[in-house]
Amino acid sequence: MKMPSRLYPPHYLLLSILSIVGIDSLLQVPFVSSTIALVGGLLFLLSGIVLAASAARLFSKAKTGIVPFSESTKLVVSGAYRFTRNPMYLGMFFCLIGVTLLVNNVLGLLVLLLFFFIIRQKFVLKEEVQMQETFGDDYAQFKTRIRRWI
Repeated sequence: MKMPSRLYPPHYLLLSILSIVGIDSLLQVPFVSSTIALVGGLLFLLSGIVLAASAARLFSKAKTGIVPFSESTKLVVSGAYRFTRNPMYLGMFFCLIGVTLLVNNVLGLLVLLLFFFIIRQKFVLKEEVQMQETFGDDYAQFKTRIRRWI
């Protein structure tokens, strides 16, 4: 099996999940009650999956590139894109919050911060430049109406 030559956001998500679970197996530092950990963790995890999947589905329906830096043929502004410019990444972040809560380890928050920084620097900021070049004024107007995250 050929390994991808580039790491994409889902790879960083998987590496982050494995890191959170790995850290928890080495050092357990609980920070919430077990009820909050279970209920909150499941809510964040499921919300993240739904958010990311629904945003990806909109890209599929619009027949535009979903892979970072691939050709964008349509500016998607419906669904979750009415509230955030990055619902797929936000959904991934929610999944990591869910995993951190489920393992109930405050050290998972460090992985969350690292994931956020990597996604922002390697993808979000560069994709915004690409979108501006591709869609011009339409994207500029979209940016003035819709926040980057929430």
